[in-house]
Amino acid sequence: MKNNKVISKVISGTLLCSMVGYTLPVFAYTKDETVYSKLDSDGNNYKTIVSTHIKNTENADLINDLSDLLNVKNTSGDETYTQDGNKFVWNANKNDIYYQGESSKELPIECNVKYELDGKELFANEIAGKSGKVKITLQYTNKEERTVDINGKKVKMYVPFVVVAGTIIENENARNIEVSSGKVVDDGSKTVVVGMAMPGLQESLGLSDDEVEIPSNVEITMDATNFETSSIMSYVTPKVLEEDDLKVFDNLDEIYGQVNTLQTSMNQIQDGANTLKDGTTELATGANTLKDGVTTAYNGAQTISSEVAKSTQSLKNDKSEALDSKTLESIKQQAAASSKLTEEQKAQIKAQAQTSAVLTEEQKSQIKAQAAEKAKLTDAQKAQIIDTAKKGAVLTKDQETQITEKAKEGAQLTEKQQAAIITNAQANYPTTLTDAEKALLIATAQSTATQTAVNTALATAENTAKQTAVATALNVAQQVAIQTAETTAVETAQQIATQTAVTTALTTAQRTATTTAMQTSTTVAKQVGNQAKRTFTSQVVSQMNTLGNGLNQLTSGLSELNNGAATLADGTNQVNDGATTLAEGIKTFNEEGIKKVCNYINGDVKDLTTRVEKLTDLSKDYNNFTMLDGENDGEVKFIMIADAVKKQEDNERNKEEAVLSTNVINDENKWYIWKFPELCIFFEFWKFFYNYW
Repeated sequence: MKNNKVISKVISGTLLCSMVGYTLPVFAYTKDETVYSKLDSDGNNYKTIVSTHIKNTENADLINDLSDLLNVKNTSGDETYTQDGNKFVWNANKNDIYYQGESSKELPIECNVKYELDGKELFANEIAGKSGKVKITLQYTNKEERTVDINGKKVKMYVPFVVVAGTIIENENARNIEVSSGKVVDDGSKTVVVGMAMPGLQESLGLSDDEVEIPSNVEITMDATNFETSSIMSYVTPKVLEEDDLKVFDNLDEIYGQVNTLQTSMNQIQDGANTLKDGTTELATGANTLKDGVTTAYNGAQTISSEVAKSTQSLKNDKSEALDSKTLESIKQQAAASSKLTEEQKAQIKAQAQTSAVLTEEQKSQIKAQAAEKAKLTDAQKAQIIDTAKKGAVLTKDQETQITEKAKEGAQLTEKQQAAIITNAQANYPTTLTDAEKALLIATAQSTATQTAVNTALATAENTAKQTAVATALNVAQQVAIQTAETTAVETAQQIATQTAVTTALTTAQRTATTTAMQTSTTVAKQVGNQAKRTFTSQVVSQMNTLGNGLNQLTSGLSELNNGAATLADGTNQVNDGATTLAEGIKTFNEEGIKKVCNYINGDVKDLTTRVEKLTDLSKDYNNFTMLDGENDGEVKFIMIADAVKKQEDNERNKEEAVLSTNVINDENKWYIWKFPELCIFFEFWKFFYNYW
């Protein structure tokens, strides 16, 4: 899910810097506490010693300190103190103060150690020396619960502790060693196991297990022979997030505004698509009506043409005697009465005129060229289209995955580069690096190279996607504008041409009909007998032939017009189908894409941002374990050491040697106590944490 990445970037991006050191403002003094807690093999605490470093930032001669520790003693120097209850006054003589004491307070993080052999739970003394499938579970419980306000709602949150746990396992006693949420480093004879947990962070961020699973325990599994373990060390710090880490949220208010603008613009686009669909629907309806009308006219012209042909043939075959005067008079009157065009004739003439008034392809091309020139997009339209295209050009999760995998493949360190890294590290290290330390250094360098390659590849792909989207959007918009302008211009020109042709044809036909009728009636009146009949018949037949030829031409024209009308109807129907598909697609994109994205940002992202800010405040507030006055600041970390699991004959000797003492805490040569958290975090763990999410 998308908020997996939000969480991973917020936490993994700040984990390393928070472990390196915490930069404090200048106070009278700062108090750095390291709480050492000794646990038995099952995780029960039996001794807690707090080592304190008071940083004399103002070079004071006297330092007033608060502490509830017992048996307090100076561990580095001869500075003395006076005590009144929990109030200590140190004779610092401008020096830093290092002291330690014992505490019986409950730790903020509880560690429970559970052992399983072949699925059966056992105590540490029961599993020691056994063989089989062993599972060690380090279950951490956050005791520092707080109630905070999240957008007007009271929510339970915890101080954000990060736990880094580790141990060393002899390879002769174990195979197939694995750890959850961590890293296994094998140097041949021994295996270093490092795991991580953040108890309470899942609840603090308000995330379900379906969204992301933040570990609260560490599980170590192995195939053991005569099972034993060395001590298990847990490094705990509340300094996960600092105020500088929240700079990532500085631009979120602007993003929220842009999201709202995006939603408004998308709604406008959807309305425009619906308007286009309605217009094309009307156009398609008109085209279909035109096609039906032309088809009716064509069928009618064919019927009239057939009847005229029959009448002409009938006149040619007439052999009767000459007409009498009464008949001639009757014909004259009929001719005069029929000189006016009927509505049917007018309709036929109009149809023929409309056919002859169709624009030529050259005329259409000229009209389209003029319309296309006027339909170019304005700079404002182009800017809006470019902005919308850029916002929509987001890489998919699959695309990001593919790009990441290719970048990782190309970022593998060469043997020469690995050798250079080890050489440079060795030059700055007082002792000879072990194989395990070399492996850790190379793994760290490889992770950095891989991450750099992935970030570069993703940025390049994102930029390419935006450029492609902009070019495509501009081209499509320009083509739609030109097509619309061309269609409108051609239709307008065709309407004008058709109207002119129809008016001219009707006027000419009426004048011709009247003239012909008058001439015919005069001729009929003057002629008698058979000559009159033959003349009249001949004229009528001639006119009928002319009329027949005209009707044939009309039928042919209507046939072409009928085919064109059918093509026009099919084309407008296709345009309407496309506009409908476009409108439906934009609606789906808006409702299933844009709206969901906007709702997610305004909802989940805002909530998560507020929770992270609250976690930062909780982390800052938790700055001591013992006591601290309000005029000073401090920092605290915890190191919990669980007893080793040894066979029965070694238990008493092992426990006696493992008990924390003043000498052990202050022995700088015991690097495995002082350097274990540093090695885990710097060389291995940050890489695992980033990749884990």
